[in-house]
Amino acid sequence: MKRLLITLSFSTLMVVTACGDDNAGTPGNNNGTPEGTNNIPADNNNEFSAVEENNDETIDESGEEGDTIENEAGVFTLHSRADDIDSIETGPILLEIEQVLAASGTLSEEMAQVMEADEVEYIQVDITVENTREEDITFFAGSGTMQTDTGEQLDGDMWLSEHIEEPLMAGTTQSGSFYYVLENSSAEDVEAVRLIWEAPVNVDYEEVGEEPEIEVEF
Repeated sequence: MKRLLITLSFSTLMVVTACGDDNAGTPGNNNGTPEGTNNIPADNNNEFSAVEENNDETIDESGEEGDTIENEAGVFTLHSRADDIDSIETGPILLEIEQVLAASGTLSEEMAQVMEADEVEYIQVDITVENTREEDITFFAGSGTMQTDTGEQLDGDMWLSEHIEEPLMAGTTQSGSFYYVLENSSAEDVEAVRLIWEAPVNVDYEEVGEEPEIEVEF
C-alpha cells in the first residue's frame, strides 16, 4: 500500500514529501546526503517514524489531488501524481520511476528566509536504480534533465534532492527523491514531464547503454 506525505528536506526542517513504496520519497535515507540537509536514519521497520514526529497530520494514503498538509515549514498542496510508470533498462542499469508528483506550498516565515522565497512550486521524482552487472557502473541518477509541458527545462535541485552514491557497485540498488523547482510556471498547470539522463558508463568511462528517456503524464 502506498502512503503519501508532503516533504522537502532542507536544513533541519521537514517541508514537503510524498512517499511511494519502501524507501522512495523519504529525504535523508541514503548515504551521502549533502551537508546541511536533514539526515533521517533509515529504519525499514518504521519508515515513517521520523517524518511523523515532525508532522502532526498525514495525507490520506490514496494521495488524492488537492490533499494538503501543514507543518512547521508551511502549508503544502498535492496537485497531481503518477505512480504507474514503466521501468527503463539501459545496458546494466534498471531504472524504476516509483512516482512523480506536482506540488506547491506557502512557506513559513523561517523557511521563506532559508529558501529566499515565500512560495515554492515543484515536481518530485522518486527513483530506484539497480546495477545488474558484476562490475561497478557510473550512472548519474541525480543529473536527469526535466522538460515540462509548460515550457520549462530544469535540473534537479542539488540541495533539496537526495544523493545516490557513484559509482553503483556491482549488483547494488539505491533509491532517492529528486526535486525540480519550477521557475516560470505553477505545479498545478503541469500535466506532463519528460526526463532524460546521461548514459551509464563503466570504469573506463565507456558508455554501456543508451541515454534513458521517459515521458510521464499526470
